[in-house]
Amino acid sequence: MEKILTMKNIIIYLIAINIITFLSMGIDKYKAKKGKWRTKEKTLFILVVLGGGIGRNSWNVLF
Repeated sequence: MEKILTMKNIIIYLIAINIITFLSMGIDKYKAKKGKWRTKEKTLFILVVLGGGIGRNSWNVLF
């Protein structure tokens, strides 16, 4: 039986959640500029708590 919590799987998860968080922040920012319905703040915070903090910080630094 294979282990699920391997270092490789953890790294893949962290990369994926950060990409998802980064894109979510970008979409939210785009919607804000266009005056459209935005992503709930609760959703964005949940993504950060799940490990997407780097993606959030990257968006704020880059844009």
